[in-house]
Amino acid sequence: MSAEAYSKAYIARCHKTLKEWGAPLDGWFVFNVYDCLEEANELFTCELCGCTQVRIVHVMHNHHYFERISVGCICAGIMEGDILAAKERERLVKNRAKRRKNFLKKTWEETRYGVSLLWYRGKRLRIFRLGNGRFKVCYNNTSTECHKGKPITDFLTAVHAAFDLIDPVVEIWHA
Repeated sequence: MSAEAYSKAYIARCHKTLKEWGAPLDGWFVFNVYDCLEEANELFTCELCGCTQVRIVHVMHNHHYFERISVGCICAGIMEGDILAAKERERLVKNRAKRRKNFLKKTWEETRYGVSLLWYRGKRLRIFRLGNGRFKVCYNNTSTECHKGKPITDFLTAVHAAFDLIDPVVEIWHA
């Protein structure tokens, strides 16, 4: 669906706000996209239209504007000139959230050496408890001892880190 299919008044309101900020009307692209319920466990308010019920946040960037703007799906589509692309990103992020929810329900097998193992999508994930009370997650030739910039200090956080290794979000917003 093109931007023309949406209310001309809605598009005009988005453009008016951009003009008031001295921001360009075109040339915007997605810098990042995330599920704010996963990140902060609360809904977000679109910086462009003011909608208070945004779950999937599209962080938009323009080389001719000094800051990024965090918006909802339709505003992102209007800004980049491709509402279908914005809707597809939103669909992919929501699907990833469902996969994460199901992944967290999986049962890990513990070896006699204290290593937790899980086969997921034909790939082996391992979680090790380190001597310092922290955890290390390994998948293929990749490992991490951090999740969201912090050391992994409990098994649940290690499971979240394992999911992020095997199903990285970067693939979604570059789709």
